Amino acid sequence: MGIRPTLVVLSALLGALPFAHAGDAPEHPRLMETITRFYASIEAGDPEPRIRLLAEDVILMPNHWTVLRGKEAVSRSFRGSGSAVFRLKEREMVRLEVSGDLAYTVNSYFYTYHQEGDPPQWHKTKNVHIWRRQPSGEWKLAVDIWNSNVPLGQFELEGTSGTDD
Repeated sequence: MGIRPTLVVLSALLGALPFAHAGDAPEHPRLMETITRFYASIEAGDPEPRIRLLAEDVILMPNHWTVLRGKEAVSRSFRGSGSAVFRLKEREMVRLEVSGDLAYTVNSYFYTYHQEGDPPQWHKTKNVHIWRRQPSGEWKLAVDIWNSNVPLGQFELEGTSGTDD
């Protein structure tokens, strides 16, 4: 399925599923444990645990960048950051829905992506993750899309409030 049909299906799924606050869905401990490991790997600065949580056909849709398709391409991106530091703070899971072998999360957070030694530049953003349960029962990230709360022309002017780690 191409990206456009995937987005159409995603839109239909998001509209058809009932709302549930993330705090209302603790009945999926294996999914929650996977999500916790995903974000812990970001905080640790180690891409390898995060790469292990990717589906083979993962789609990554970064903010202000081109779409990456497949685990190999996304893995190169995660590993290729050199001396850059990527961290998140104040993440809030706004929504979590599970339907059969598919789940999605909607998150809001601040992120920084800066060179090691430079001060963090925190930016407000949000993402949608689509998780797919494997035949083994393990959850893998199938789609990751995020974007800024700030228009592109104002991105560099965005406040650096919360510059502390």
